[in-house]
Amino acid sequence: MALASPSNLLTLHAAGKKVTKDLAYAKSNRYKYGLRATTIPDSSLFKGLSKEDPGPKALPTLTECAVHLEMLEAFQALRQEVIHSAALDKAFNILPEEKTVYRKKWTGTRRQRTYVIESRKIKDTTFATRRNSKWTYFLQIGAERFHQWIQIVNNCLKDHHENNADVSRYLLLPPLDVLMIWHAYLLNCDDFKTYCTTQKLDYVQNIVFPWAEIHAAINPDNWSYTLPLEHADWLRNVGNIDDNLIDALSNTPHTIQTKTITKHPAWRLLCEFDKTPKKAWAENDGNPFIETLSKARSTKKQNAPLVANVERQVIFVDKMHGHRWIRSPAAHGTLRRAVDRYDKFLHLFRLYPNNFLVPTLDVDLVWHTHQCSAENYRQFVTERAGKFINHDDKIGRGTLDNGFTSAEEWYRLAYGEQYQVCLCWTCEAILSAVEKLDDDALASGEATASLSDLSQRVEREVHYYREVETARRLRKALPIWNHG
Repeated sequence: MALASPSNLLTLHAAGKKVTKDLAYAKSNRYKYGLRATTIPDSSLFKGLSKEDPGPKALPTLTECAVHLEMLEAFQALRQEVIHSAALDKAFNILPEEKTVYRKKWTGTRRQRTYVIESRKIKDTTFATRRNSKWTYFLQIGAERFHQWIQIVNNCLKDHHENNADVSRYLLLPPLDVLMIWHAYLLNCDDFKTYCTTQKLDYVQNIVFPWAEIHAAINPDNWSYTLPLEHADWLRNVGNIDDNLIDALSNTPHTIQTKTITKHPAWRLLCEFDKTPKKAWAENDGNPFIETLSKARSTKKQNAPLVANVERQVIFVDKMHGHRWIRSPAAHGTLRRAVDRYDKFLHLFRLYPNNFLVPTLDVDLVWHTHQCSAENYRQFVTERAGKFINHDDKIGRGTLDNGFTSAEEWYRLAYGEQYQVCLCWTCEAILSAVEKLDDDALASGEATASLSDLSQRVEREVHYYREVETARRLRKALPIWNHG
């Protein structure tokens, strides 16, 4: 295990950071480049994905955690698309303001000086901030669509239950904006339970999160999310809900042709979305999309907690995007170890019931995955920890720091293992490779040769995966693995 010692890991970690930095500037001479690159993420990550209810006695699987990582990448891609979409700029009438200043410029000789007016356009320094506001508007509309969707789903589940019929899985797969609101709400367990009780959503709490359907809807090349045709048709026919909110907003007509050309009611709503309406909107003309926009605009205050849930989760989404475990060569090992560490973390609550404990980033991912199936999580954690553990992401920084220190101390005491570990690709790849080594080989005289070969293999593999990811980010041809 000398290769996995803290000093060796630190050295390899530093070398890995340098390699990653260098990759951004030039292609490596190690590889050919083309379209036949290794499939990343590895499809075997998702072989254990099941549509069946695992029940309240099962921990989250590494496969479910992998789909969760995919989903978080889809959320991150959605946010970037919303903020940088020129079509949405036009939809919300967020355009750069052009300001022209004039000044005198003198010409001619000293005795016969005349001047002309010169004009110069000043850059709009507020445009970037105003563009970012689209994200909040988008979430406010998504929150209203979430209320519509979950009510329809609950009614359908009720009908299926009363008629003793199987539940169609497309009922549980919402559009991406609704999925994002739902996901963030589930991570505030008590708040979501209270909401379901208040709204009489008796069947929604028992939903097992549709990981298999979410995986099928995500394109792993660019993290786009597309509902299957039957899902999209069902949403439109049953709930008058568009399957893609960005497209629905971007395609909003700006004007209508009557005797005179006037603003389209939907566009008027979007242009005034940041303003508080003085009275109810009366121009929906039976149009469900206009009705949704109108209600979203008038219920911004009531939906503020749902929007805040998503905004707080943006930090976690960005962290997951930064680590990019879903593209890591050690994804299997990272997620398998994370599930094991999460199980131990829950047991700490039974061992030290009066302590507030904060998870590491990998444990938090598994915890979030578990909470997505609300009732299964509630039953499992109550039995495992001896009490229900509410996940509250509204806790302040100071309390979190104290809770992390306590968790670190009790984890080391209970299991004799390090709590906070480096989770970069290099360190995780080394740990995974060492775990696969044959114990007999390590105990024999071949150990040194085995570790030397392992070190070179890990270095090659991590370098290749880093270069593939860099090529993806730069939208260049992908390197092809040529190490056999």
